[in-house]
Amino acid sequence: MPPNEKKLSNKLLGERSLIAIGRLVPQKGFDLLLEAFAKLKDRYPEWRLTILGEGGLRPQLESLRDELRLGDRVHLLGKVKKPHEFLQQADIFIMSSRFEGFPNALCEAMACGLSVISTDCPNGPREIIRDGVDGILVPNEDVSALAAAMDRLMYDEKERRSLGDRATEVTKNFGLEKVMSMWESLITEVITEE
Repeated sequence: MPPNEKKLSNKLLGERSLIAIGRLVPQKGFDLLLEAFAKLKDRYPEWRLTILGEGGLRPQLESLRDELRLGDRVHLLGKVKKPHEFLQQADIFIMSSRFEGFPNALCEAMACGLSVISTDCPNGPREIIRDGVDGILVPNEDVSALAAAMDRLMYDEKERRSLGDRATEVTKNFGLEKVMSMWESLITEVITEE
């Protein structure tokens, strides 16, 4: 089955779904994501947001969700055994992090053929996403820009599909063969400099 083809059996998410994955900690910026989604809730009543992950901020995020009147639209599912099954059924992946190392969840979402939106936080997303080609980068910690990018992809199915189709190219750029080749080049360069 092609990676961007949604499974119709064992449906885990609603028909129109945003997804995010990560520990429920300040670094991941899920508070920003909830605020951005709240700006769009009336315009897109059929869309739902699912956040996979667990952490110390769960009570605060649940309170913020309820304060923003998103209780029936935002689901904090905790840790799940097979996150790729959720990714394969989602429409858009969002990474709202304030900072990152190498965001594996972003690469996994792209490998599943999802259109992705990410904050242009220090380290990671800019090295993975080709802005406007296989995903969208927005300024870090900018709720309005995040909401605008979400609005753009929630509205435009054609652009969602186009970005998702190109997103799978991440496996060529960060697959085992490519990464091993990069390591070999680096080791050779270091050895020859001595």
